[in-house]
Amino acid sequence: MNKAVTILSVALGAQVILAGALFYNGQNSFETQAPVSLLSLEQQAISEITLQEGDNDKPLTLVKNGENWHLADYSNLPLLDYKVSALTDTLINSKVNWPVSRTQASHERFKVADDNFEKRITYKLGDDEVEVLLGESPSFKKLYARNGENNDVFTIEFSGYQLSVDKNDWLNKSLLSVKDISEISQAGFAFEKVQAQQDAELDENTESVKNTSADKSAVLADIINANASSKTDVETIWQVKAPAKLPEGQRLNTERIDELLEQFSSLTVTKIAEQKIAFAEIEKLSVKDADGKQFDFEFAQHEDSYYVKRSDFAYWFSLGKAQFENLANINANDFFITPDDDENSQQLSNETNQQTDTETSD
Repeated sequence: MNKAVTILSVALGAQVILAGALFYNGQNSFETQAPVSLLSLEQQAISEITLQEGDNDKPLTLVKNGENWHLADYSNLPLLDYKVSALTDTLINSKVNWPVSRTQASHERFKVADDNFEKRITYKLGDDEVEVLLGESPSFKKLYARNGENNDVFTIEFSGYQLSVDKNDWLNKSLLSVKDISEISQAGFAFEKVQAQQDAELDENTESVKNTSADKSAVLADIINANASSKTDVETIWQVKAPAKLPEGQRLNTERIDELLEQFSSLTVTKIAEQKIAFAEIEKLSVKDADGKQFDFEFAQHEDSYYVKRSDFAYWFSLGKAQFENLANINANDFFITPDDDENSQQLSNETNQQTDTETSD
């Protein structure tokens, strides 16, 4: 009897030791498991990406044209790089370790089932397709994810807000902005930016002639000789484009031109205008960039909505009321100013500042 008990005790002890060893090895394997990619595909071979939301029956499709990605229905509109990168780089290269579940029955609970998901992304590579389903978020900036080819559910570091089926969320809203403008033209006026040579030393010496009581003709001759070898500065100025001429007794209001340049540089749209509207009136304005490329703008209003179109895009876009008024309601007279009015305005501004300083000191 004692012998049998001893044998059973030894056997039980051996089983405990074996179970402990297996558990330790399993734990150690879990901790040292090398991360692998959630998806196995060649990034450069992707030609099309379709995004679906579980509660929206209208998918969004991106297509690759050369090295650039575009909306399938708007082939030449530039998109936001960081959103495209989220699909073509971040999600594809997401690393996973051990799955949180390996059963098909768990897909509903994590919302990564074929018919119950938060988002489904389908990558097209030639005739092949690779699918990934994104589910609920277990914590901040994390999502449950499943490769459509198997049942394993993983947790990945990814923000679901980056993916939307609204095309306007992907649109680069600054696509119509123009920087480094060299020419502005509208019916009735045109201004251009030119390089003008200015001799600074000659200007300074000439000014000294005005303030001297000596024989100015003799002094001027010395100035001309002295400046024969002086350096000539080049400055950029705005002028009325020929054959038009600056109105007599007026000069260009360069501050107004700078304001217009800033408006074009910061021009942003809000969305693609889908509905076709028969506009009652369209304002037109053209600009050229530093390379001489011309962009023709059209501005229109319909009820309480405002729209803009540029010649290199086939679509109208919506924009804010403030930007519309600054760009569409332009009058040639706004760009001319008489020197007397300018001096009076400056004098009034100085007097106002002085009065404010006096009141402050009191």
